[in-house]
Amino acid sequence: MKLPLKKKPVNRMSKIHIINQYVWPDGSPICLVCEQLTEYLTEQGIDVVMVGGSGEYRPSSRSKPPIALINLQTKSFARDTYLNILAEYFFVFKTVWQYVRTNVKDDHTLVITNAPFLNILLRYAVTKRKVKTLFVMFDYFPASIISLNISGFIHKLIKKWWDNELRKFDHVIKVSSNVGYYGTNAVIKRLWPMIDIEPDSKIIPAKMALYTGNLGITHDVDALVKECYRLQDAGYQVNFHADGPGLEKLPASLKILSKGVFKDKQSLTQALYEHEIHLITGTIGTNESSFPSKIWNSLASGRRVIACGFSGKMEAEFDYIMASDYKTHLPDLANFIRDKSAEMN
Repeated sequence: MKLPLKKKPVNRMSKIHIINQYVWPDGSPICLVCEQLTEYLTEQGIDVVMVGGSGEYRPSSRSKPPIALINLQTKSFARDTYLNILAEYFFVFKTVWQYVRTNVKDDHTLVITNAPFLNILLRYAVTKRKVKTLFVMFDYFPASIISLNISGFIHKLIKKWWDNELRKFDHVIKVSSNVGYYGTNAVIKRLWPMIDIEPDSKIIPAKMALYTGNLGITHDVDALVKECYRLQDAGYQVNFHADGPGLEKLPASLKILSKGVFKDKQSLTQALYEHEIHLITGTIGTNESSFPSKIWNSLASGRRVIACGFSGKMEAEFDYIMASDYKTHLPDLANFIRDKSAEMN
């Protein structure tokens, strides 16, 4: 009796759901990165959708991106207290959980960012399904909470639990090498410039230094202040276009230089070109936290970057980034997600 031939398994592309705390019109770096990733995959003919809550981290006036976009109606609060931030995290997580339970089917791919940190639990919404799960880690939660001054014992428990949850994902994508977690399912896929900008030799920058974006509670403000004073002594004008609680730590002489964050691409692009030096700063008490995403726009503009308060793993990552080709990062990350999604579950 002749047995029937077995058909060779064929890879097929599944639908990809990219989950983030916020979607357009939010202008936060993570939102912009996810948008560009979704758009890149969409242009390749892949069925991909970006999903998130209805609040915003940073105002933005840009046009709606040409992607499948689901803006879930969630509650949002002023980000002025930890209680308000946690409350918004909870409501976003609850709403996104319902979306995942209802819309992520067998053989789909679930791509989750760590914003908010509760997203790490979304994997449980599809544990009984054949779903590829990828966790994109822009920040390492156990490192980011060091500034809260919790006890060493509690911190170790949180780290143990967090790492154990990360090991349950098919892949954990770290956006820089210094970001914590070193499980066997971890892979490094870096960020890329978030605005369309190239070096322009026609624009001669002024003798000015620029700090843009978030200046948070974990940033090394002291190191930044020290560098600002050094630059001022060298004849540079220092400008801040930033937000965040770190601004309150600036001395009065620098705080008066603080202006609001840029809300449109044109203003940010102009400032990047006009300033000879761009400043970025590290984090206090850890070198395993997030890496400043603003560096990519600075490198793409062709300007000089000065890192303040960098040490250990962050310093090593900075040296690597300065020598890397940032233009390859988006295709590298997108193709990795595409290929993993195409694998048979």
